[in-house]
Amino acid sequence: MDNVIGDVENNKKKIISLYERAAAEKADIVIFPELALVGYTPQDLIEKAAFRKKVDEINKEIASHTNSETAILFGSITERDDNIGTGVFNSAILGLNGKIAFVQDKTLLPNYDVFYERRYFESAKKVNIFEFKGEKLGISICEDIWNDGDYWKHRLYEVDPVQELINQGATLLLNISASPYGYGRRSERKDMLSTLTKTNNLPLAYVCTVGAQTDLIFDGASMCFDGGGNLVRMGKTYSEDYFIFDTKESYAPIEDVEKPLEEEVHEALIYGIREYVEKTGFKHIVLGLSGGIDSAMVAYLAAKAVGSKNVTAVLLPSKYSSKGSIDDSIKLAENLGIEYKTLPIEDGVETINKSLEPFFKGTQPNVAEENIQARLRGLYLMALSNKFGWLLLTTGNKSEIAVGYATLYGDTCGALAVIGDVYKTQVYKLAKFINREEEIIPNEIIVKKPSAELRPNQTDQDSLPEYETLDAILKLYLEKNKEFEEIVEEVGHPEVVKKVLRMVDLNEYKRYQIAPVLRVTRKAFGYGRRFPIVQGWRR
Repeated sequence: MDNVIGDVENNKKKIISLYERAAAEKADIVIFPELALVGYTPQDLIEKAAFRKKVDEINKEIASHTNSETAILFGSITERDDNIGTGVFNSAILGLNGKIAFVQDKTLLPNYDVFYERRYFESAKKVNIFEFKGEKLGISICEDIWNDGDYWKHRLYEVDPVQELINQGATLLLNISASPYGYGRRSERKDMLSTLTKTNNLPLAYVCTVGAQTDLIFDGASMCFDGGGNLVRMGKTYSEDYFIFDTKESYAPIEDVEKPLEEEVHEALIYGIREYVEKTGFKHIVLGLSGGIDSAMVAYLAAKAVGSKNVTAVLLPSKYSSKGSIDDSIKLAENLGIEYKTLPIEDGVETINKSLEPFFKGTQPNVAEENIQARLRGLYLMALSNKFGWLLLTTGNKSEIAVGYATLYGDTCGALAVIGDVYKTQVYKLAKFINREEEIIPNEIIVKKPSAELRPNQTDQDSLPEYETLDAILKLYLEKNKEFEEIVEEVGHPEVVKKVLRMVDLNEYKRYQIAPVLRVTRKAFGYGRRFPIVQGWRR
């Protein structure tokens, strides 16, 4: 199920409608994801008393729609104030015969990466099974099932709530989940859950949320396992889905659950843009088109997400823009069928430079003059966004954002950083995947040397290492948390590594100010990576 965070009235209607559909098909129990009613994660909405009160009313209202034959299990928040802790719980609510029959709170509250649940919730006081139609249901919530001692060599928590349910005699495991996607995560889910079900000889229904909530993308792909550890039913990815899992029926095992990186990222980013546009109410997208691979990629993804007629690309040439860049941008726009406009910035740049002459007198031109061009482009794009109510997308990739190769209030302007979690080398791989059957992104854009075109004959490698080397260093530093000596041992180039790590550390202030980044890896910039701007640790 896809929901909108905080839109409890419409989320409720969807839950009740789907329950009624399943009840009509004689399902025994209808299962919805973690926090299905309120959305994952409602963050500080939880601190609003009026919000909690409304959710409590709707929890009961949903249960009131149930009959005696078909139960409902859905995720929500519950409140029980005992003057200790927050008094709020992340709960799985089971409704039956018109009332709430059972509540199981979440035990393990993740507090790493993008998760911050201990700020809002209390941990379950205990776990219990629920007996229904001859089965002993062992109900858990997301993280509760990610602490299996048979799978993990190093566990994050001392307690294992699912094992406790098994010890109590559970005959069927149910887990409701809101697990954000990062490449490789779906395969990991399958492997971990397969080990759990095979070891304990128990079937499992693992029900995932789907949708994008600003920067977090949830991929769906609910999984059902038999007692032999075989994945036997799987929901759609990047789409709502409804299907019935009969624990008494035999199904053919499902082996493949994840596509190659380029295909997965392609789907996830398009979905993330579409969800952001629909949930925020925008109707049209605008972006700057430079003739480079990054803006070309974002233009393509935007057109796929919302349709070509709902995208406007703006060419903003300066005196340093090559004719090739302009021609390539036009060719791309025509290939995509999107509208394009040209707004030369040269006159504006000259006017600003003249205004600054008294202040810059006696100094040598440097990045200050170069960035005037980028900031003027940002000003023009924001003006179009404001005037027509268009959503402005930023076009920087993860490699550039990591080392600060971007201009604040210039090419960082916008509401959503579409490829901010995609390394430059991955952008090229993604372009080749897109062009696998026909040339959509012009080959001229793919083969040209990348350049910001802010001074004559400029290329990215004037300031940065080759992207293959840069990205190798960044992956080790950002995603595997390796330090200087370890990185040098793997990639060599000690002076290059030192320079790159310094650039990453010194540009934290820029990342605090950029748009939310669509997350497609295990470690994206934004909510999941928290480093101080002012700090003195250097290695």
